[in-house]
Amino acid sequence: MTDTVKPSEMRLGDVVRLKGMQAFADSTVQKIDTKSVHLFRPYVHTADFEYTGGVLCYVGIEQYAISKSDKTQSYTLVEGGKKLK
Repeated sequence: MTDTVKPSEMRLGDVVRLKGMQAFADSTVQKIDTKSVHLFRPYVHTADFEYTGGVLCYVGIEQYAISKSDKTQSYTLVEGGKKLK
């Protein structure tokens, strides 16, 4: 999908990408309340330290919230969440 969505249009389980960003900019909508949309995204960071002889990888999850009225950022809907019954 390549639909542009506003925070107020996001649904639970939607996977969205901040416009202009590549992989690891994809976030999943985790929670929606009256004022905010809460998202989480995995991240990976690598650092090559000479003394180890290899690459150290850091893997984690970033959680953040955006205002439902935010109009400064643009998001692309990568995958729609499943509709609740």
